Amino acid sequence: MHRNLIRIIGLMMFAFISVLFFSCASSPAPVPQDASAQKIIQLAQERYDAYDLNGASYYYQVLLDRYGGDPNYMLNAKYEMAFIEYKKGHKDKAVAAFKEIVARYDSPDASSLSQTWKVLSEKMIAELTSAQ
Repeated sequence: MHRNLIRIIGLMMFAFISVLFFSCASSPAPVPQDASAQKIIQLAQERYDAYDLNGASYYYQVLLDRYGGDPNYMLNAKYEMAFIEYKKGHKDKAVAAFKEIVARYDSPDASSLSQTWKVLSEKMIAELTSAQ
């Protein structure tokens, strides 16, 4: 009886430690308040490279929240978030997000924007809508 109790307690401790370890490993680290936009993009890319799409999306949202006033960082974040939606299999959300990016280039200040995000978004829209 005493041996069974020790085994049960040991299994419960193992389960508790496993849950604690895996739950901590899956959440992205907080972003320091003084982190540059480039640092946040690097953190997002590291999460993406580790196949943590939710973590990458979290960092791109931080980029959008902190540096969204800069149109090029805003478009970078929105493009990457749209691409993550595509990778998650949310095709309709991805197409809508890519179209929103392309529409941004209709604004009066569009000539000052990097064409990268427009070109990439148009390619993704073409790819995703031709498959229908």
